[in-house]
Amino acid sequence: MMTGSETNMVIGTQWGNEGKGRIVDFIANRSDVVVRFQGCSNGGRTIFACGEKYRVSHLPSGIHHDGKNCLICGGVTLDLEKVSDEIAMLKEAGVLKARLTISKSCHLILDYHKKLDVLDGRILGHNRNRTMVEQGFGHSCSDKYRRMGIRIADLLYPDILLDKIKENLNVKNEYFTKIYGEKALDPDELYAKCIRLGERLMPYIGAPEEIVEKAVSKNQGILFEACDGALNDVERGLYPYVMPISSLSAAALTGTGLRWNSPMRIIGVAKAYSTRNDDGPFVTEETSAVTAFIRNRGKEFTEVTMEPRRVGWFDLPALRYALKENGVHSLALTKLDVLTGVDELKICTAYDVDGEEKKILDITNRDAWKARPVYKTFEGWREELSLCNDFKTLPVQAQEFIKFIEEEAGVPVIWVGVGADWGKALFIRR
Repeated sequence: MMTGSETNMVIGTQWGNEGKGRIVDFIANRSDVVVRFQGCSNGGRTIFACGEKYRVSHLPSGIHHDGKNCLICGGVTLDLEKVSDEIAMLKEAGVLKARLTISKSCHLILDYHKKLDVLDGRILGHNRNRTMVEQGFGHSCSDKYRRMGIRIADLLYPDILLDKIKENLNVKNEYFTKIYGEKALDPDELYAKCIRLGERLMPYIGAPEEIVEKAVSKNQGILFEACDGALNDVERGLYPYVMPISSLSAAALTGTGLRWNSPMRIIGVAKAYSTRNDDGPFVTEETSAVTAFIRNRGKEFTEVTMEPRRVGWFDLPALRYALKENGVHSLALTKLDVLTGVDELKICTAYDVDGEEKKILDITNRDAWKARPVYKTFEGWREELSLCNDFKTLPVQAQEFIKFIEEEAGVPVIWVGVGADWGKALFIRR
């Protein structure tokens, strides 16, 4: 049973889009502090408040709960326009009920980052550009490490902000006009927009890292919510098909100042099948009518462009790798109900690489491109899982599917998604 004094982290163990929002919302309601520690607007969540759905990209999932501390720490890259619009939307709807604190260290995504995203995509194609389509995430991260970034702290000092915008546009406008043949951006217009949007953030700017430290010392319940998936980590993912961030559990240390020896339960999230959004290696990918059924039933389409995601069977070698890299203690298995009606299910237990069987994903060479899946097949089920209220009431075939994943992964499954409605999940007590 989860208690209010626990520290939990929810982390994706696939290529993102694992359905982390369900388990995050479940734990957020039982936590005192909810922390975003890395990522950008790719960390989208749907929250339910006052009978309505609200889509948020930056704000922590506990933002609609009274009495919570919701923190956005320095490891998060903020789209200034999106985060200010999210705050305004939730305030107007009367559902921004938590105490929100945003770190001064957060870097900002501005108009020129988004414009560069579009222009680079015209030349490279967005798959080769490997950025969030028209979102500017990669270009903002690039500026961060080139020491050209603009941060939340700069909004507090308008004269410094204007100087930085002018300095940056001196460079960016060279790209726009001389390389891309586009019109230059006006620094004064961008400055005025930043000031206008920044006013919405002013009441929330503070030191969330200090709040994390105090919460740990007081043994309060803390939830660290990650975005994206471990296999997209810039260092430990399948480079170059990665995101420009660390999406591992270790990012919480740098993103929040959390001490490395702070006790924590790390919950990995995986779908009962696999999906990818890009052209990277995908060993278990299928293009059959069955996976088309899974895609449509699971609504596997990208949020930005609504393109169909690539769909494949559950990949244990990739999961084992993600569990090892993140130190995962337990699993949440989402969208098990999507597999209802499929007569024969498959789980990839190993990779065949030039005749050699490998049990875990290897990112150091081209194995992922050459690998062929070794499958174990399972009988499917026809029953609607949303009617089940306990693990033992699941169809025997579904129980066997879950137990096999537990045995092969070496960690228990503590939570199972069994329906599309928000409350449809089983919490399995261990």
